Amino acid sequence: MPQYKVYQYLDCPREVFHFRYKIYVEELHRRQTYAHHETQTIEDPMDPTGHQCLAQESDGSVVGAVRLNLVREGGVESYSKFYELDRLAKHERLSASICTRYMVTKEYRRSRVPLELLKRIYRFGIENGATSCYMDTNAPFLNMYLKYGYEPLFEKEHPDYGPVTVMRLPVLDLEHLKSTRSPFAPICERFLTEQSETAIA
Repeated sequence: MPQYKVYQYLDCPREVFHFRYKIYVEELHRRQTYAHHETQTIEDPMDPTGHQCLAQESDGSVVGAVRLNLVREGGVESYSKFYELDRLAKHERLSASICTRYMVTKEYRRSRVPLELLKRIYRFGIENGATSCYMDTNAPFLNMYLKYGYEPLFEKEHPDYGPVTVMRLPVLDLEHLKSTRSPFAPICERFLTEQSETAIA
C-alpha cells in the first residue's frame, strides 16, 4: 500500500507537478490555466505556501495528492476572492484553510487511497490551527462531500472547472461531523480529547 506524507513546498517531490499534468491534461483533457506544456507540469501561485499530502509507492512514484493552504500563511489571493473569504470576520479568515488539487491515479480510485488522503490532510489542518476548510466541487461529487460533512455555500463558474459548488467544512464541529457520519468525526474526537487532556495536564 502507498505511504503518506505531508510536504512543504521546498521539500516536495517535483513529480507531483508532473502528476497533476498527467491527470488534468493527459487523462481528463481539462483546461488548466497554469499548465506548462513544455515541461508537462502544473504549478500555480498557491504552491509556495501550500502543504502537499502525497500518497507514494515504495519507489517514490506519486499515486495521489491533495493540497491544503492555511489562509494566514498567504499566497491564496485568487481562491480567497473566489470563495469570498473577505466576508469573514478577521479571526475566521486567520483560522480558515483551502483544500485544492485533490486527485488520485485511476488504479487507486476505488481503493482507500482517496479517503486516506483527505483524512490525513484534515488531521494536518486541525493540528495547525484550521477551524474551517473551503473547497469547490462539480455536481457529480457533491453528495460525497456532503457525507464528509461539507456544507454547500453557493454556486460559481470556475475558470478551469466550469460550474462548481463552493463548500465549507466546520472542521472542529464534532456534533455536525457525527450527524453526517463523516469519516473525519473520529479524528476530530481524538484531537479534541487530546487537547482537553493537554489543557488539564
